[in-house]
Amino acid sequence: MPKAGNARSATQELADRIVTAIAIGAYSPGDRLPSERDLAERQQVSRVTVRGALKIVSELGLIESRRGRDGGTFVTCKRVDEVSPHTAQRTLEKELPQLEDFFDYRCLVEGLVAKTAAERHDAAQARRLSELLKQFCETSDASIAREIDEQLHDCIMEMAGNDHLAEQSRQLTARATLGFGSEPYPEESLPRARKEHQELVKAILDRREDDAFRAAQHHFTLTLAIMEHSLDGRPL
Repeated sequence: MPKAGNARSATQELADRIVTAIAIGAYSPGDRLPSERDLAERQQVSRVTVRGALKIVSELGLIESRRGRDGGTFVTCKRVDEVSPHTAQRTLEKELPQLEDFFDYRCLVEGLVAKTAAERHDAAQARRLSELLKQFCETSDASIAREIDEQLHDCIMEMAGNDHLAEQSRQLTARATLGFGSEPYPEESLPRARKEHQELVKAILDRREDDAFRAAQHHFTLTLAIMEHSLDGRPL
């Protein structure tokens, strides 16, 4: 049976991870967090731990609960650096050394996905990918960009047509995003993301398999770059 101190530590650790996810742009103001059940599964903790963590973050003013059919837990407009300025730095200093080698592996896998998509896609998938790229490049809303980004990469995954690669990609995304499965997209990252998506999509649609591999491999370093930017201000 876990000691009370351990339970408090797990609760605070999850609260810190939620604060960090908000700080790096994995969740934007107005976004709804996953349900308690989903958070518990993704973070591999109990729902009691999730409840306690959400209470801590709520008391900071970073999230709020809403009732009703469209209710849930939503990110507020409060700035993390105003209410918990050192949390993200503390969390990232712990997480990043463990993630750097992992990101190399993730980029290799995503490169293979893109290369396979370039080889196998059909005309209908190409039209869908082109439309998603257009939508992504037209938005300046980080929350909407995150949603379209997920659809765009899902489309590329469908083009590749391999369930094992798809499952591996989902697992890698979860780990790369502190267990939340939500890619960080602060507004300052959007210009780079637009450029990289354009290069990646063009290579896939032109069936330039090696170029698609390299474009995806580079693009998936963006998540790490965003975290490093949040930690020490490195340029994106």
